[in-house]
Amino acid sequence: MTAKQVEQSLLEQLRTNAADIDAFRALIGDYMAMYRICEKLKADIRKRGAIVNVTGSTGQNITKCNPSIKELRDTNKSMLTILRQLGLSIDTVKAAVDDDEL
Repeated sequence: MTAKQVEQSLLEQLRTNAADIDAFRALIGDYMAMYRICEKLKADIRKRGAIVNVTGSTGQNITKCNPSIKELRDTNKSMLTILRQLGLSIDTVKAAVDDDEL
């Protein structure tokens, strides 16, 4: 699913739930910014792996957990918070009605 599809899906949920207001559209904008950050973090984890070698403050090589993992987890938590603020969950998402069904 592309970022544009995710955004359109969220906007459709606002319309379906009669909640299409500026404040909620702004929250979706924030959500999408975090979505793009998540994609970059996942790409970094795929590229560098879960464990990375870095140079410590003393100049020694150190093996540690890729910091993108923690950032990804924290960003995902923030994204879930936004979904909760919008009232969107598996239980509340409504299917879009096709014009043919009317």
